[in-house]
Amino acid sequence: MVEVARGAEAAGFESAWVAETRLTRDAVTGVTALLLGTDHMRVGSAAINVFTRGAALIAVTWATLSEAAPGRVVLGIGVGSEMPLRQQGFEATHPVSRLREVIEAVRAAWAARAPVTRTGSYVNFADLLLEVRPAPIPDIYMCVGGPRALALAGQIADGVVLDAFLPPAAARQARGILDTSEPAGGFTGELAGAVVVSLADSRAEAAAALRPLLAGYLVNFPELARVSGVEPELVVRLRDRAASEGMQAASRLISDELVAAHTLCGPPSVCRERLAEYRAAGYALPILFPLAGSVLPCIEQLAGA
Repeated sequence: MVEVARGAEAAGFESAWVAETRLTRDAVTGVTALLLGTDHMRVGSAAINVFTRGAALIAVTWATLSEAAPGRVVLGIGVGSEMPLRQQGFEATHPVSRLREVIEAVRAAWAARAPVTRTGSYVNFADLLLEVRPAPIPDIYMCVGGPRALALAGQIADGVVLDAFLPPAAARQARGILDTSEPAGGFTGELAGAVVVSLADSRAEAAAALRPLLAGYLVNFPELARVSGVEPELVVRLRDRAASEGMQAASRLISDELVAAHTLCGPPSVCRERLAEYRAAGYALPILFPLAGSVLPCIEQLAGA
């Protein structure tokens, strides 16, 4: 990860983001490594969730990261995904209310006069004394996609990161919700989004590599399926086929055209043109999400796009 980040920084990429959606590597370890391994780029989580870490722990963790790299760390936070949360014994109830309360509590822990006391439905501080406070205060990006969460982000977030596998139209729709939620002048934060990339000599070859991954996300992450723009009937068929015959068989229900509509796939020139479509739709910060094993080629081929 450090090698990749150094290569990206040298190629002109201004930020790097560490996911924590599935139960793979945690985001905090990755963010720490990337901050200590680079000199200038911002590094953020995309995203930790509001169920598995408490507000005080989030506050002190990002304060510590900020101490290691002042002004370069971003707290990307969301409500999490239903499947991995369920595996850990969490039910994703009242996600938007919880998100608001956690963000407000984290900011209070960073900036309010100590000791900090807060009483809420999801966060309670009793004379909290945070011994490490960040300077400057890190930006908080909400990693959300539903309309209620986006409306909240328009009011309280420094930026928004949309999920992977969304078409450009999702950026336009999200931008509209964000601007409407802040009628005084529209949303002034940064709109970002994860954009999955598969480079190959042809669109068909690139789409074939992505098809099982897209199928897996649509089957296992219902919150993504709801906002992806994919026909609900197809999502149901994918889940049924995956349950009876496996994910590889389910992925054959997805066409090359559908993959291409939700990703960057094909030769570098095609991916650059497609990336320009995402920018035109509202992504001020496209976050490239290459397939495993192709990160360095993606950096080389799409730098400056």
